[in-house]
Amino acid sequence: MTANNSKSEKLSQATLAVHGGERTDEQPHGAVVSPVFHTATFAFANFDQMRRYARGELTDAYFYSRYANPTVAEAERKIAELEGAAAALVTSSGSAATFCALATLCEAGDEVIASDSIYGGTVKVLTKVFSHLGINTRFVSLDEIPNLAEIAGERSKVFWFETPANPLNRIVDLDMVADVCNQAKLFSVVDNTFASPVLQRPIEHGIDAVMHSATKYLGGHSDLTAGALTGSKEFIDRARQKSVMVGTTLDPAAAYLLSRGMKTVALRVRASCENALALARSLRQHPRVARAYYPGLEDDPGHELASRQMSGFGGVVAIDVVGGELEVEKLFNSLKLVRTAPSLGGVETLASYPLYSSHAGFSDQQLQAAGVSAATVRFAVGIEASVDIIADITQALNNI
Repeated sequence: MTANNSKSEKLSQATLAVHGGERTDEQPHGAVVSPVFHTATFAFANFDQMRRYARGELTDAYFYSRYANPTVAEAERKIAELEGAAAALVTSSGSAATFCALATLCEAGDEVIASDSIYGGTVKVLTKVFSHLGINTRFVSLDEIPNLAEIAGERSKVFWFETPANPLNRIVDLDMVADVCNQAKLFSVVDNTFASPVLQRPIEHGIDAVMHSATKYLGGHSDLTAGALTGSKEFIDRARQKSVMVGTTLDPAAAYLLSRGMKTVALRVRASCENALALARSLRQHPRVARAYYPGLEDDPGHELASRQMSGFGGVVAIDVVGGELEVEKLFNSLKLVRTAPSLGGVETLASYPLYSSHAGFSDQQLQAAGVSAATVRFAVGIEASVDIIADITQALNNI
């Protein structure tokens, strides 16, 4: 089963999650689960085979695991099918995927235009890595995105954005972005980590490429770090060249865990969405909560748009606590079931403090643009019983 064949296009997301990317006719001994190819290098049968590989005539052959590996390739095929993309590349982390995408699309003197509501780690890659390579970044507010055609300059190459955006679940109109990027001649890349392909498939809306921190929902068990890019074969081939050259290759053991995790992604994401909606509805009523951020709430600014372009509202709930860091500290120290840890998308519920995690080191101006303050807390909701999640967070709020 390979990406975009007639068989895979007729299968639902849940079925693709289980079977996508697999080549059952190639499994040794009829194995139901694909083996892990723990090998750094692959031998040629003869000299002519080596010569033909070097000439690019054996496109399905393997040479060295930094270039390609069968276990890694299966994970890539599965992600491509889930996203409805022509091809995919997996990397050692989401930041590595971000680097490979931007290094593929830009050169010295070029400009990236980015939403100011994106993951803090991406901001740092843009401002602390690519700026040193002569690639500048201009950040725009969500309200400015419709004006990209007027904002973009001659050397503007890429528009980078997230939806839902970390950590407040701000929603961006995918159809609108695709349209304005076409007008502005910008290559559009969306970070789809919060939604996962279970909830939205941006390529179907005209977005050029999709990035994931596969550490999160795709992996789903907090036991690996990985990144992914999906898009056209031409773009992925170019990004793969960058990945091979700088060595962002995903280890086969991690690729195996990623493929295994994706088999349950549809079930896990749906369960997380249900729990998150229940939690958001409960927290908004608590007297120690000044505001709850979740697009599943009918009065959330992004509710209507999220309802239109997503099939669920995600598993992340953010709140502003009444007070500041002192009150937040009491909340965190009172949690019993919910763990204090970064990341999201695992089976367990985690609480994080953006000021000391994703947005650590941001200026006051950057924090204001992202909507993050000393009162902001983010809950990455897992798949435990919702009553237990709500009870633990409620008792912690009561202790403030």
